[in-house]
This record gives sequence, structure tokens and C-alpha cells, in this order.
Amino acid sequence: MQSNAIEVRDLVTHYGARLILDHVDLDVAHGEIMVIMGGSGSGKSTLLRHLLGLHTPTGGSIRLLGQDISKMNADEMHTLRTNMGVSFQGGALLSSMTVGDNVMLPLREHTRLDEQTMGIMSRMKLEVVSLGGFGGLKPAQLSGGMIKRAALARAIVMDPKLLFFDEPSAGL
Repeated sequence: MQSNAIEVRDLVTHYGARLILDHVDLDVAHGEIMVIMGGSGSGKSTLLRHLLGLHTPTGGSIRLLGQDISKMNADEMHTLRTNMGVSFQGGALLSSMTVGDNVMLPLREHTRLDEQTMGIMSRMKLEVVSLGGFGGLKPAQLSGGMIKRAALARAIVMDPKLLFFDEPSAGL
């Protein structure tokens, strides 16, 4: 039997004395789409930061793609993150870069592809999100919805096995 893409067991998180996540269990199968909904301050973004390996929980365990992230060193975590795509709230595009360069950023940081190949991959992903021809613009020249789609193109440019969104419908 193949393991789930995401397995969270007994996850506990505190910010100081304040309990944020209280013994959370979560399974997400490979290929499954999961939405986590809750009120403001209910721990959704905290859970996401744990899944991305950005925060260490007070207790519990997290397995991504069969690997216990609490037991990973920095290099192993870096390798795992190349299999993750993230679209942050508000897009988080770098304003000093073109949309195309924003999409290429993960390729520049995590691969040794040549510039021409990265450009082709960036344009392909922009086409996927209906932004073909917009790669030369700066984020400030895009509408809010276009920024979200550009952020999605960046999140999928490396064909990740896990794709995370932080409030994908906020601001729309």
C-alpha cells in the first residue's frame, strides 16, 4: 500500500503559552485535492508553514511524500522543497522583476538549466494560466487576478508533486 502524500499525526503548536493547533491529524492521498477552511486565527496558515517545514511544531509528526520532515537535515529538506509548489497569499511576486523572471525564479534557484530553457518553461507555464505574452510586464502592471495566476505559474514551473495555496481566493 502506497503512503499518502501528506500525513500529519498528533500535531501540536503553541505561540508562547497560546495553543494554536491541538492534536491535529490529517491525511491527503496522492492526487487528492484538499481544502482547509476555518475562521481567521484558526491555524490554517500555521499548518501550512509546518507543512512547508518553515516552523517546528511543539509536538507530533509530519510526513511528506513518505519522508518524516522532523528527521531531515537542511539538504534533504531543500531537495524535498523542490517537489513543492507554493502560491502565497497576495502572490508574493518580486516587484523589481518581470512576471517571466518571477516565474523562472525557482528554476534559477534549484536547477542548472540554461537561460533559454528556463525562458521556454516560464512562457509555457504562463500560457497554462492564460498569461501568455505578459511575461515582460512587471507585477504592478497586472490586475489582482493576473498576479494570482502569475503566482500559480511560478508555483507549478518545476512540476511539483505537492502544491500548496495560502488563501487562493483572498482579494478576488
